[in-house]
Amino acid sequence: MDRVEYTNYFHNAMDCGLIRAYFQPIIRSLTQQIMGVESLARWFKPDGRMLSPADFIPDLESYGLIFELDMEILRQACILYDDLRRRGTPISCVSVNLSRQDFAQIDLFEKICSVLEAYGVPHEAIQLEITESLMLEDAESFEKTFRRFKDAGFSVWLDDFGSGYSSLNVLQNYSFDVIKFDMLFLRKLSVKGRDMLASLIGMAKTLGIHTLTEGIETIEQRQFLLDVGCEAQQGFYYARPMPKECLIDLIDQKPGMLESNEDKRYWDEIGRVNFVNPNPLKEYADRRVGRRDYRYNSFDGSIALVECSKEQINYIYATEGYRERLRELGFSSVGGLENALANQQSQQFMMLQRLVLNALQQGTVQTVEYAYKDVYYRLSALYIARRQGRAMILMRLNTFEADREVETAREMLNSSSALLSTYELVVLFFPGRKKAKRIHTANNLPEYDREDSLQRSLQRFCENQIDPVDQERYMRFLDFDTLEERIGCSSKLFIQSIFRMRLGKDRPRWYSARVTQIKTLSEAAYMLTVQNVQDNMNYWIDILIDEHPEMLNRPQASVNAGS
Repeated sequence: MDRVEYTNYFHNAMDCGLIRAYFQPIIRSLTQQIMGVESLARWFKPDGRMLSPADFIPDLESYGLIFELDMEILRQACILYDDLRRRGTPISCVSVNLSRQDFAQIDLFEKICSVLEAYGVPHEAIQLEITESLMLEDAESFEKTFRRFKDAGFSVWLDDFGSGYSSLNVLQNYSFDVIKFDMLFLRKLSVKGRDMLASLIGMAKTLGIHTLTEGIETIEQRQFLLDVGCEAQQGFYYARPMPKECLIDLIDQKPGMLESNEDKRYWDEIGRVNFVNPNPLKEYADRRVGRRDYRYNSFDGSIALVECSKEQINYIYATEGYRERLRELGFSSVGGLENALANQQSQQFMMLQRLVLNALQQGTVQTVEYAYKDVYYRLSALYIARRQGRAMILMRLNTFEADREVETAREMLNSSSALLSTYELVVLFFPGRKKAKRIHTANNLPEYDREDSLQRSLQRFCENQIDPVDQERYMRFLDFDTLEERIGCSSKLFIQSIFRMRLGKDRPRWYSARVTQIKTLSEAAYMLTVQNVQDNMNYWIDILIDEHPEMLNRPQASVNAGS
């Protein structure tokens, strides 16, 4: 056909409803819910046979008709959104593809906005998919149009990432909301292909860009993308592109599959977590406050997403490294731990509940060190997102052997399994080596034992955690030159006193500090344990000290010899 004939043929097809939008679901990796759909053009002949897009797209581009096609598909996408909204099953977003020729339209922005306005569709509901080739022809003009869409609230996706030659420059120059990885990465999921895709997903997370991979055809591909933190998936494994009527039938059959707008905001925030980052808690926390000077620890992959409510704690996802740590603690599976946590009076539940509450209140990484079944471990938590009485916490779990970081902890654990659940802080002192070793904290305290000397460690802790009125008395209490003699004079073989401490809290509270000499070690060693004084005792201690301040000003030996 010549240009006129083809144009008439195309317009007739549109008028007869032979050019239709088909919709392919986009699936949230963590929840397996439909988080949106992509609109795809389909052209049918009068006899019902479907033309391949590979056949008609080049012709439409050649005759300058591709813009009309894209606007028609956009119009049908808006109709779908409006129909679902009216029937009470709203969808969060619908994506549409824009071609290179669309950006040659001077009034592209205005025309797209007018289509949305005609159906009452908010800008946030339409995702604009573009390929990087669009940015290579007229970069200056494209940048202006790109900025107008972003400023107006549209979400812009970079389609077929990795298929061009300047992908990294594109990411540097434009703020895309989503990177859509080309299905070519998944054709042969080789070791090199896996590593490459995992690295690209990690890079996107570092830049604050959401990730989607298309072309999913097998359960192995689905699981791999979940493990490396790809947020969304699309492909024949889940569903082929389908007409609007079939999509509505699917939603009616499984209404729980459709992600709500509230859930979208919740899971979008969770999706920013980088599963393949060496230290995902620190990266997320630093990015939230705009810091970029990351210093990573060695990556062990032991992270999990835990959704918490007042009644229960559910694991949404756990890496293999995290599950391996749970096995070291005696739990055969994540489900086994959840069963243990179902008892709200258990030590595990109460310890985890306190950690979660601290993470929610502080908004920073919180850490607790603990012992369970003779295994010493450290659990870190960071609050990520919240919805309707639930909150998502990012967890990191590390376990330690006796001959590794905590050489002396094993002997203590063997003698008292309840030790670490009783105290707020446990520290070992080795005066001969002039070293301190913190082995347990129930608070997110800095590790003062990393100072260059024992005296400096004591001073730093005292300055930051002890109320000024008690600092001088605390330093006398931990005077190692007289400590052995003072303990020897005590009939109880330990010394103990009370101090006003902050321990990471907003205001000082009363804590009981006890120093005990450790006899079983090959060198002179002392154990400091700090225990919270009960709330009702805080009240009476305050009154007592106000009325009798001389009680805390007795000679040190007399105070330390008491209980």
